[in-house]
Amino acid sequence: GRGAADMKTVVASMMVWMRERARSGPPYPPFNLLLVGNEENGEREPHGTPHVLADLAGRLGWQPELMLVGERTGERGDELFGSVCVASRGVVRLKVTARGRRGHTGTGAIPGDLLDRLVEMRSVLCSLFPRYLTLSSVDGWESTARFPFLIVGEDGVYNITAGEGALGVEVRPIPGDDVRGLVSELVLVARELGQEVGTETLEEGVECPADNPHLGRLLQAVAAVSGEPARVGRKKAASSARFAPGGNAVVWGQTGIGPHAPDERHFIPSIEPYLEVLDRFAELSMSSELAPGSRGST
Repeated sequence: GRGAADMKTVVASMMVWMRERARSGPPYPPFNLLLVGNEENGEREPHGTPHVLADLAGRLGWQPELMLVGERTGERGDELFGSVCVASRGVVRLKVTARGRRGHTGTGAIPGDLLDRLVEMRSVLCSLFPRYLTLSSVDGWESTARFPFLIVGEDGVYNITAGEGALGVEVRPIPGDDVRGLVSELVLVARELGQEVGTETLEEGVECPADNPHLGRLLQAVAAVSGEPARVGRKKAASSARFAPGGNAVVWGQTGIGPHAPDERHFIPSIEPYLEVLDRFAELSMSSELAPGSRGST
């Protein structure tokens, strides 16, 4: 499936690495591994990342101090080291619903056209987006907004007006954009127009605090293995980073081409450097645990 090359390779690499570290015996790095399989649909099921983190916090009082989201962050196809992406966009998914009365188009009193009403709502939304979202920027770090579906009527039914129609809205906001303000105003406008807004997902973009000590050690580890300063980047695709407590997460992985595309491929030579960075990162993390005032786990 799409994204399988990325997911399977990173997961296998991490599991092999953790097995080898376990075989080496204590002391063990303060690392934990969370595997989820429902990221693409927003992880809304009870076994998704936000639910697992909430369960761990509730039962054990534990939460990660830095999440490393293992997605591909080098996409040229020839890179040995991917960027450490400290910022990641969020996801907002809404469904605007318009309801009417089914009626026969051959009669004199034809009910109002739901298609016209939803197209009007689309125009309203297009005027709202620039007030709340960064839709263009010099460096390309910007939010996007699109309408993935517009559903009115039934295929092949010409003489009956629709009783219900729906317009899909998806926003990928960068950190700092006011998506909650956007949704609040949209709900008010929709109510005035006799429509409803259902919120499926409302998750803002996140950026890892620069003073996170685990982030500093990860950058140090990448630099030590690569022989040059770690590249710091930003991830346009939303990821599980948006569920990290306090935004303490980075997206960092191996490299390849075509993420989530039918021709997605992994750059095999990037696997070994990735494992070497994990080794160095583990050494730095264990050394810090022995220091006074050390913090928890990754």
